[in-house]
Amino acid sequence: MKKLWKEFDTSIITFAVALLCVIATFFFNVALAVVEGVLFAALFLIKWLYQKRVRQKLLYQIRTVADELDFERGDAFKQLTVACAVIEKDGQLVWVNDSFRETFSIDENTPLCSILTVLKREGSIERLIDGRGYRIKADQKYFAVYSSEVAVDSDELYLLYFFDETKLRKTEKDYYDSRPSIMLCVIDNANEVYQIFKESDCASIFSRIEQAIDSWASSYGALCRKYSNSRMLIFVEERSLQKMIAEKFSILDTVRNMSHDGKNCGVTLSIGVGKEQTLIAANDSAKQALDMAQSRGGDQVAIRHEAQYKFYGGVSAGFEKRNKVRTRLISKSIASIINDSDNVLIMGHRFSDFDAFGGSVGMFAIASHFQKKANIVIDRKTTLAGPLIETFLAHFPADTLVSPEKAHSLLGENTLVVVVDTHKKDFSDAPSIIEKAGKVMVIDHHRKSVGFIEDTVMFYHAPTASSACEMIAEICEYADTSPFIDNITAQALLSGIMLDTRNFIIRTGVRTFEAAAYLRSRAASTIDAKKLFSNDMGVFHKRNAVIDNSQVYNKMFAISVADFKDKNIRLITSQAADEMLNVEGIKASFVLYEAPGFVNISARSYGEINVQVIMEMLGGGGHQTMAACQLENTSVDEAVRRLKNTIDKYVNETTEVIK
Repeated sequence: MKKLWKEFDTSIITFAVALLCVIATFFFNVALAVVEGVLFAALFLIKWLYQKRVRQKLLYQIRTVADELDFERGDAFKQLTVACAVIEKDGQLVWVNDSFRETFSIDENTPLCSILTVLKREGSIERLIDGRGYRIKADQKYFAVYSSEVAVDSDELYLLYFFDETKLRKTEKDYYDSRPSIMLCVIDNANEVYQIFKESDCASIFSRIEQAIDSWASSYGALCRKYSNSRMLIFVEERSLQKMIAEKFSILDTVRNMSHDGKNCGVTLSIGVGKEQTLIAANDSAKQALDMAQSRGGDQVAIRHEAQYKFYGGVSAGFEKRNKVRTRLISKSIASIINDSDNVLIMGHRFSDFDAFGGSVGMFAIASHFQKKANIVIDRKTTLAGPLIETFLAHFPADTLVSPEKAHSLLGENTLVVVVDTHKKDFSDAPSIIEKAGKVMVIDHHRKSVGFIEDTVMFYHAPTASSACEMIAEICEYADTSPFIDNITAQALLSGIMLDTRNFIIRTGVRTFEAAAYLRSRAASTIDAKKLFSNDMGVFHKRNAVIDNSQVYNKMFAISVADFKDKNIRLITSQAADEMLNVEGIKASFVLYEAPGFVNISARSYGEINVQVIMEMLGGGGHQTMAACQLENTSVDEAVRRLKNTIDKYVNETTEVIK
């Protein structure tokens, strides 16, 4: 009866009621009862034969699959160790084998239900029955599910095979967790320590740092070895690397906060991590990651995997590695490269400012000094350096400046393309020129980011420089033994320095003032440079309106939205962001405005907050004190929400630095 109940399902109730009716009729009318009994028997026989036929067809399909698997008899399919089930199109179970019941703990007496109920999953079953294979997790086990369609009359049934991959998954996970990565760890500013402390103290400091690194690495089961002064090599498994990431590479904070005799040592670490298929490739990636970490200012970890970078840390100010000897050698190399070229095309970044155009003017002066035809490629429609351009054109031919479209006609096989104030092709005024150029030179001070221009003849990168104009002023000073730049060039370079340092307030070092002093000796005037920053009354009022609209977030961040359109919107928002830093307690400012297709964010700080890191989290970039990003296909309200969430994340990760 149990078997009959399973096969007939609820139909048995109908037949039971009919049988009772036949018996009841017998007491009233025997002849009628006989007729009903015959009809009942006929219907019961028809139902039984139909059910048997359906079951035989289903078993035939199952046995067909079993025969294809080379079983001696179809019944073996039922005892197959692979869990199998037949379901309807809506997921209702029709039949399961013993292995399926055992795998998913289904009792023999338990009625069959939906496959989704058994698997404890929600949603549709289309992915299960599409035949391409599907990986699922059920009852703490992993399965690969494959299906084949079974046609029974007009019904669509599907035979599912559940292959247990739990052990395979564990083996796979153990394999990836045990994959080795190479870490190169370098003390950023070891030379500066010798200038601050006695030599005996330095030995003690570096010994403590090395012990701290070795102890930190050992706590994760990593192998650490010192291979030169201030450099260590670490082999670490993937499982340990993930723990380091989860704990935000605490060694960075340990070394940064290290002190000696009550005085902070002022030491930071840069770590490059290479994750590749072979140790040789991992070592090469680790070197590139370390170079990226140091190019971004140090005090951070860069992980490189399959040409992609991830960064952790980078919350402190960069360390200065430049020296005049290196600058002199680079200047001579740049002069040699220019001499070996037929002509020079110079460009800055999109929406060029005084630093980008001023640096371009400086490189134009160097190329002209070596008697090379030079042109500055610039989009006059989008530039923010209008006053400086007008000053330049008052003393130089108008065809010195060319549009990105016209620049293609000036590009030859031996043309040198100089990119100033950016190191990313897509951020330049003419990316197509860079793609076609045979020789490209990059001069930039922004922290290095992913997507930098590769295959260059010269990549002069100094993230601790205040501006590109500072770097180019030094090149002008050492490119030749005799001074050659005129007062217009000097004025352009000085204006770029003043813009990026906000009139010598932020990111200024000894080299900044030395470069400014050199430009002053070439007749540059700070007063004339300051006049270039003058705005009309309309810009002044709108800038103040943006400032009035600002709100304080998390006690130290100022956020404002420019809810109007203006041709000078970029200038207005950047100036407003600068001014908002003058409010007491504000450590970083952000101004948003909406443009066609995206929302732009301008970010500023005095250095205690690394706005570059915050903007990179949103897909942008820049410098520690000046950065920006563009959020595509989003509203201003959504952009503000995402910005606040990113600020919260940054604060949580850098509490010890900014508290």
